[in-house]
Amino acid sequence: MYVRDSRNFTVLDGPFKPGVDDTTEICGVRILGPLELDLINIYRPPIRPDESDERQDLFDPTHLPSGDSTIVAGDFNAHHPLWDADCDEADEVGERIATWLDSIGWTTLNDGRPTFTSYRSGGQTAPDAAFCSPSLARRTKWSIGPDLGSDHLPMLLEIRTGGAPPKMIRKTRWSFKKADWLAFQEECEAAFAEAGPEHESVQELATRFHQALEEASVCHIPRGARNRPRPWALDPELKEAVDARRAARRDLRSGDRSAKERWVEAKRRAASVERRVSQRQFREYVSTTLNKHQSLGRVHKTLKMWEGASDDQHRAAESMEDGDRTLVSDRDKANAFNRTYATVSKQVRDRKVDRDTKTRLKASNVKTCHECWGRKSGYCSPFSEEELTRQISQAQLKKSPGPDDLCNEHIKHLGPRAREVLLHLINSSWQSGVVPREWRRAVIVPIPKVGKDPRKIASYRPIALTSHVAKLAERVIATRLSHLAAERNMIPPEQVGFREKRGVEDVVARLTQQVQDGWQLKPCPPSRRQVPDGEAAQKYVLVAYDFSRAYDRVDHRLLRARLAELGIPACYNTWVWAFLRDRRACVEVNGTKSGERVYRAGLPQGSVLSPTLFLLWSAPLVATLKTLPGTTPFMFADDTSTLCAGNSIAVARDRAQLAANTLVKWARRSKMEVAGQKTQLLVLSQNPRDAVDCHIHVAGQLVEGGPELKLLGVTLDRTLSFGPHCRSLRRRVRPRAAQLRRLTGRSWGLQEQQLRAVANGYVRGAIEHAAAAWLPAVSKSNIEILEREMRAVARIVTGCIHSAPHHGVTAEAGMLPVAARRTALAARMFAKAAALPPEDPLRAVAMADPPQRLKLVTGWRQVGREALRELRVELPVEALLPERPPPWTPTGKITFNLSIGALPAGAARSTKRDAALHHLASMTQCATWAWTDGSSSGGILRGGAGALIVGADDSRTELRVPAGTLCSSFRAEMVALQVTLDHILEHQRIKNQSLYVPTRCRR
Repeated sequence: MYVRDSRNFTVLDGPFKPGVDDTTEICGVRILGPLELDLINIYRPPIRPDESDERQDLFDPTHLPSGDSTIVAGDFNAHHPLWDADCDEADEVGERIATWLDSIGWTTLNDGRPTFTSYRSGGQTAPDAAFCSPSLARRTKWSIGPDLGSDHLPMLLEIRTGGAPPKMIRKTRWSFKKADWLAFQEECEAAFAEAGPEHESVQELATRFHQALEEASVCHIPRGARNRPRPWALDPELKEAVDARRAARRDLRSGDRSAKERWVEAKRRAASVERRVSQRQFREYVSTTLNKHQSLGRVHKTLKMWEGASDDQHRAAESMEDGDRTLVSDRDKANAFNRTYATVSKQVRDRKVDRDTKTRLKASNVKTCHECWGRKSGYCSPFSEEELTRQISQAQLKKSPGPDDLCNEHIKHLGPRAREVLLHLINSSWQSGVVPREWRRAVIVPIPKVGKDPRKIASYRPIALTSHVAKLAERVIATRLSHLAAERNMIPPEQVGFREKRGVEDVVARLTQQVQDGWQLKPCPPSRRQVPDGEAAQKYVLVAYDFSRAYDRVDHRLLRARLAELGIPACYNTWVWAFLRDRRACVEVNGTKSGERVYRAGLPQGSVLSPTLFLLWSAPLVATLKTLPGTTPFMFADDTSTLCAGNSIAVARDRAQLAANTLVKWARRSKMEVAGQKTQLLVLSQNPRDAVDCHIHVAGQLVEGGPELKLLGVTLDRTLSFGPHCRSLRRRVRPRAAQLRRLTGRSWGLQEQQLRAVANGYVRGAIEHAAAAWLPAVSKSNIEILEREMRAVARIVTGCIHSAPHHGVTAEAGMLPVAARRTALAARMFAKAAALPPEDPLRAVAMADPPQRLKLVTGWRQVGREALRELRVELPVEALLPERPPPWTPTGKITFNLSIGALPAGAARSTKRDAALHHLASMTQCATWAWTDGSSSGGILRGGAGALIVGADDSRTELRVPAGTLCSSFRAEMVALQVTLDHILEHQRIKNQSLYVPTRCRR
């Protein structure tokens, strides 16, 4: 059944038929509104009483609902004079239905006209019928609809319900492609030309800034809603074929065989044209619209939509359930969502914890900044124009706006005076510790979770849309805060979530290598002699914990005390406190917004600062777990795991229980909750008997060990063979390859280059998730499982037949085999670990050299070390993160200018060229120009760098230097820049001149 988006409805629970009836298909919906209406749709297949049809006719209409507001309609394949005027004698099913109608006092809506035409004889009958109560029949009009291509004609039922028809709210958006950015910039500059009122507060300045941008946007940026896409069925050829089919059906007469044949032929032709037109339209769409480099995102979105398509998808107008309440209108749904989210983020009262927090706040003296002592210097200094410009240039475009409807596109096109006012606004908020209310508002949009019941409130993930101006202020503050935390080691190295150059593979790599190293020790002797702890082959118990809504339950006062204890300056603490307090949000459902609610706890979803604040919030947990004997913590944001080791499985289990108790105790003191029912446990041991009856208790819940454990998207098994993970990847990747095959053909579809890019991201990306950590430990048989899937994708990319040689197919597709990627990823992982700071535990694991007792146990360290040895690459390598100056440190006279100014929408090439020439002419004429370039063979070998230096006197100097035997293109570019700058510094003749270094040059 199809229901329009504007009609609120709920699906009726069936089955509305006897349990033994396995042939009749029934579904029903309830249309909600002023007049609730139940619609029951039935299809009863024709069951012939002969030996060729073994089905039994068990259709029983007495099981159907018979309320006064119910309509039962469908294809019954039954005949009776009540609804078929040409029927002289009713059949058995027709009599059965007529008896049921008589017993409940219902009537037939049909007027007797035929709804079905036979392909064989051309005879016309009425096997379709609609029934309802007499009271509802007086408000209902029955008619026959137009021919839609079936041998059945649709029945149209028009019901008078009263009231205005519901309307869908179409959300409007800014059309930045049609914006007049020059006029927008000029109006903003004029609005800020005069200084604001004296003693203007932060809130007044923020309001004035937002109003000026909004007024300029309304005047110079079009706004509207997208038109609904035109259906491909409007093709002229198809329209002509459909008209001919309908005309042929109207000409049907009883006994006129030629008319019947004309109708059948017209019907076949229309179906053929429809298939051909739809196929042509789809192929043109793929071959043109999707066959562009900038359309990669659209291709991935299309594939994801196909992959997750199901009959039980989210339907906007369907009613929802909130406990015992049924939510019909969009406003009721929005209010229910907001009430649920605000309840989760409510402030939890705990006398003991609150009293302790108050004492800690007094002891920390959070109102006095011990970093700048009120002078606003160093980390607490006002933000510079350079910091603001850097963050504006890094802001992402095409993002949904917050409650103020301002986007990053508006900010990027501000003139110098408007940017000066914006910087003044951010600095005023920073120095006073006052955050404008617009920055503390959000619009929450619920997004349905995959595989969840769309009728449940809990089946949706909240996505908060906040002000882009607020995000810009957060970004400049977060940059300083991250630098401060890294410089003073406030975040433990065991925490790799939201850390630069760190990821999921770091957690899995350290875990797998540590377990393998423990297995390599000599096993305990059979004698009763005690072996010191950690000197025998280790048994491990891995426990993966789940914090219930970790971000939404962070207590603000407790966070303030924790930041002060970590050494965060009071200037930061004060601003963060003001930023978190009195946060309000509304929920938007189908364009309808709820009322605002206060969120008294939790970190703002969608905030730039939230990830860094959570890392600082959870930092003490790692230190607490590290004090436990034989326990190693692993953290990726809020995903926390502990690996407990022991000479025996009993010792490891006891330590796992101690770690669980410690973590639950810390969570309670932090007003957080550990979901024991979602906690996983896995025994890691070479002996299968160790995994028998291993369990612990977490937050009052019994957690038993299982055969597998899913950690950050990687399935771990007892022996770390990763066979179950490879098989799960096969189940995940094979449908993706099938979807990719739908986008290409022999003479149409995505080109090979586009297919290769999509395949690498859509298929290989899924296979190589954290693969550097687990793929080196996989056996050849399990690698072959993945090889088959990649070869299938390579055949799709190249169009090669199935019998083509495997190595030739992968080479033609430009895709390395999984076995080759195994070595490359291991070498990269080993080099990355070696480039980490000395105190990082991942580096300690990488640099260890334990004895190799088990020959079949291999890990990324061994494979990577051997690969680098064969390549003659010697460690140490360069540091992963070079030392950087503080963000507020000025770069002197060095500027990065990546724009030539605002241009009108759709500017011609000549206009762009004139603007570029004008921009170049505005630069200092007495200057030195340096043109640099670097490259390497295949991006990895025999790198070379060069430069052409043109002085102000038109002197020319060419530089050529090698960049290294093993060298990336990026490194070659950096070598070229370095050599150029060194040459300029050595020559006093051009040292004091202005220097221009073009970084992105095109003809």
